[in-house]
Amino acid sequence: MALVDLKIPPGVYRNGTDLQGEGRWRDVNLVRWHDGLMRPVGGWRTKSATVAASKLRGMLSWTDNSANRYIAAGSYNKLYAYNNAGTQYDITPSGLTSGREDAAAFTAYGSGIYGSLGYGVARQDTTNIQPATVWHLQPWGERLLAQNADDGKIYEWSLNTGTPAALLSNAPTNNEAIVVTAERFVFALGAGGNPRKVQWSDREDNNTWTAATTNEAGDLELATAGTIMAGVNVRGGTLILTSRDSFYAVYQGPPYVYGIERVGTASGLAAPLACVAVDQGAVWMGVNSFFVYNGSSVSELNSEVSDYVFTDSNK
Repeated sequence: MALVDLKIPPGVYRNGTDLQGEGRWRDVNLVRWHDGLMRPVGGWRTKSATVAASKLRGMLSWTDNSANRYIAAGSYNKLYAYNNAGTQYDITPSGLTSGREDAAAFTAYGSGIYGSLGYGVARQDTTNIQPATVWHLQPWGERLLAQNADDGKIYEWSLNTGTPAALLSNAPTNNEAIVVTAERFVFALGAGGNPRKVQWSDREDNNTWTAATTNEAGDLELATAGTIMAGVNVRGGTLILTSRDSFYAVYQGPPYVYGIERVGTASGLAAPLACVAVDQGAVWMGVNSFFVYNGSSVSELNSEVSDYVFTDSNK
């Protein structure tokens, strides 16, 4: 019997029904496509034999000025660093406020276990979903800057494995996120408890945050109905993503220092770490769709797995 060459296009198609995906790969595991051909995923190995006490949410790898490699990662109550050999160091800042290892559900319908209350009993939605604690980790030269929203403070680690990360002097507290810009400013996002405020330090000086004629520190408040969730460096500027829309910050120099404009509406970020910079801009996961910033504007990103991803997510 002659063999039949099956010409199946690369990639997974998971929109619609099984019949609508006829002739496409629908379910795969541990594979990738390279030059249009299915191949195994690349290998991986254990970096550290030491087990962190809790789930790690937020990670950064970087190299110091002597070409030594580091990884930083944080849990709801700890901050760790790993060296070339994979040795784990506890660099948790003194007085760090613990957050949540997992998200806490709201109180409305569906919040409790099945059958916890009688059928037809109204559940009042009186609280917000409390997300799991995630860390925003950024390189400051060879040093590490770290922050999570449940603690709100910004910390710096100087690579001394015997010394924990220390509180950044004069920086705002009760922040949602941080990002270090290409011009070497530290952005505190949702600064000081204001979920729409962007505040930045002086250039090359992360301990000076009060604006003066002798420095470039400053702040702006975004005109948005959402709340700031994350920032990511893209070509030519910094993308700031809220729960509702998207903004682009570009350095202008004194006296205004930074200008920020909205580049996308109805393009909110699904979760603080659900975005990544790519060559042409950034890609992120929204609440009901994927989005892409192409260097000038934001648009919805068509995906052949959107139905599967967004109908199977516990929002």
